[in-house]
Amino acid sequence: MAETASYSAVVTGGASGIGEAVCAKLASRGINILIADIQEAQGQALATQLSSTFSVQAKYLRVDITKEDDVKVMVETVVKLWGRLDYAANCAGICESTWAEERSVTTDVVDRTFAINQRGLWLCQKHEAQQMESQEPRAVKLEPPSRFPVRGQRGAIVNVASISALNGMGLAAYTPTKFAVIGITKNGAKFYGPNGVRCNAICPGWTLTPMLEISMGEEGYEGSKASEESAVCSNISLGRFAFSQEQANVVSFLLSNESSYVNGAHIVVDGGFNAIR
Repeated sequence: MAETASYSAVVTGGASGIGEAVCAKLASRGINILIADIQEAQGQALATQLSSTFSVQAKYLRVDITKEDDVKVMVETVVKLWGRLDYAANCAGICESTWAEERSVTTDVVDRTFAINQRGLWLCQKHEAQQMESQEPRAVKLEPPSRFPVRGQRGAIVNVASISALNGMGLAAYTPTKFAVIGITKNGAKFYGPNGVRCNAICPGWTLTPMLEISMGEEGYEGSKASEESAVCSNISLGRFAFSQEQANVVSFLLSNESSYVNGAHIVVDGGFNAIR
């Protein structure tokens, strides 16, 4: 269902994978989208597609989240376009392909992964939340309506962590950064919640995205024989990998009024893997 007023969102890593699905989901709700990514051709094409399909304003901006100036411009651009920043989904991230050991993982790989997944995400949350704090609150509407007024909120942020943030599963560079995402999110809930800005995270399990293709090879390709026969699926209660749209649905919920009392949480979206392992 479309939003009843003009809302705006920024999605980092929005040109592909979970970020792309989040852009489409939010656009389907009538929300204007800034697609922040370094993949220019994909980002521009997605912006055109979303604008046409959902009759929203979708724009692409090249953003390297490791650069604070880029992050500042990203937030400023949303405000220039639409007057405020209501929602932010921080989906940008990278992952190596070495699962079983860390001897071969170089400091260059670790530094690059930390710069994007941890420091970059922290920069995004910080600047997004500071903008949200400066805005007038929007009403929180409950259905059926509450007998008493509900304090308005100024914005919501969702950070993409991973089930690797919950267990030691390998990936020596990637895993520590995803543990950090949960800590950054919880701190965000503490810092910004009193001013009406909610910060939450999702912990996706194996999801069919370009990142899974990088980290798992042929097993990560949607529709491939190796994917359908992957031994990983035997450890997932639902018996399959996730689709990016299924992760986007949960992000959308956490950015909506329907989750108005959810703050500092991380929701596991892994088909039951973590619960039964």
